[in-house]
Amino acid sequence: MEYDMAALSLRERDFIDASLASWTGISTRAPIPVRALGYSNRDHFDDEVDRLRRTISAGEKLSEVDTARVLFLSELAFGSDLFGAGVEFRLVSSFSDAEGIAVLRTLQRKLYTHSGARSLFNPELYAPRDD
Repeated sequence: MEYDMAALSLRERDFIDASLASWTGISTRAPIPVRALGYSNRDHFDDEVDRLRRTISAGEKLSEVDTARVLFLSELAFGSDLFGAGVEFRLVSSFSDAEGIAVLRTLQRKLYTHSGARSLFNPELYAPRDD
């Protein structure tokens, strides 16, 4: 399954771009997304972030796992002081907190899929289930 980034509004794409840009700027020291997403090193992660930004900017399609990556990175960038830009997000974007959370909630409704979320992380990151 793919998601057509052209279906997003310009403001939604701007929010994602600012979120992804923060990972090569204000959030560069955060270890969580690099390891959690299975990248071998920071350079590989940075290359992938650049690729995602270009794809979204061009309004092209993303795979389900890439769409989940974009959503995860946007959520962390906007919402987390520990791992992302957090309260400093307004310094790296034109979004107020109120507009940012409204746009993020819209993106969550549009981009989230259960299968995308399951495919995003390495299986060993999930807690064992007592089935």
